[in-house]
Amino acid sequence: MEAVRRTMIEDWANPTSTHREGQRARFRIEEARREIAVSLGAAPGELVFCASATEALHLLIRGLQPAQGDRSAAVFAGEHSACLNPLRDWSRVTWLPEIPADCATVVQMAASNETGILYAMPSALDAVRIQDCAQAWGKVPVDLSDCDAAVFSGHKMGGPRGVALLWMRPGLPWDPVMEGPQERRRRGGTEDLPAILGLAAAVRHLTERQAANASLAPLRDAFETEITSWNRDIEVIGQGVSRLPNTSCILFRGRNGEALHASLDMAGFAVSTGSACHSGSVKPSHAITTIGYSLDDARSVLRFSMLPDAQSSEVEALAAAIKRLT
Repeated sequence: MEAVRRTMIEDWANPTSTHREGQRARFRIEEARREIAVSLGAAPGELVFCASATEALHLLIRGLQPAQGDRSAAVFAGEHSACLNPLRDWSRVTWLPEIPADCATVVQMAASNETGILYAMPSALDAVRIQDCAQAWGKVPVDLSDCDAAVFSGHKMGGPRGVALLWMRPGLPWDPVMEGPQERRRRGGTEDLPAILGLAAAVRHLTERQAANASLAPLRDAFETEITSWNRDIEVIGQGVSRLPNTSCILFRGRNGEALHASLDMAGFAVSTGSACHSGSVKPSHAITTIGYSLDDARSVLRFSMLPDAQSSEVEALAAAIKRLT
């Protein structure tokens, strides 16, 4: 917050301008790019600043499509719509773990934003491997060695909203789809310098943030043990597999997830449903149904995300509220 405030006051110029103030803003951006690249183990020139992970995924996937011809893409069926939507332009799309012999691109999220389940990148010869790291960054270590491109969200790891990263390995068959001289002609539009420098400031605390999130796993596990001990047909989705340490995706079988969400909100707990609003109607989450649950189950899911400074007393109060409301 302090980095954003200071930048809005001191570095107000357009980074594309050639005057002294503009060039000072340009220097600040490139300084931030170098700092963030070091934390990711990437080269500064491989990073593109975007306004959101959604934008970054669209730029990446739409930019790859022309060079891939009629070759297929393989994607995790539980991916975020920000990834699935641009794949509609592709002539053929298959669902992982199926990978066709002529596969051109593989897209896999590192961590599910709804279940918290962690996923490994599938191996695929001669395919561009894209990793959606939006939910994983800042919670678990991210390794770029097994992918060719990746997307990161700023606000998911303690940075401000309105900034994200697109990383691409040099030599990818990618064409820009957003005209403009900014970001080495890879993404048009004036860079949001306050948001970018806010992101760089957050990255300086990335190690501490990951450690704080890792320490939440015992607290999360205790919460899950408590609420599943009541014999009320409550199930932890993803229990027993690798998950983000701060996330609990809970199925309250036979109960209305929207109603429970509203009741917990009134009780002072900001939780999430496993569904998304679309055109004014609530649709069951595809992220839940694609891993084997029914539509009715998907309507009964809530996600609980603990902040890095969550206290045991807060989690105990949450469990007590759930017990009272279910």
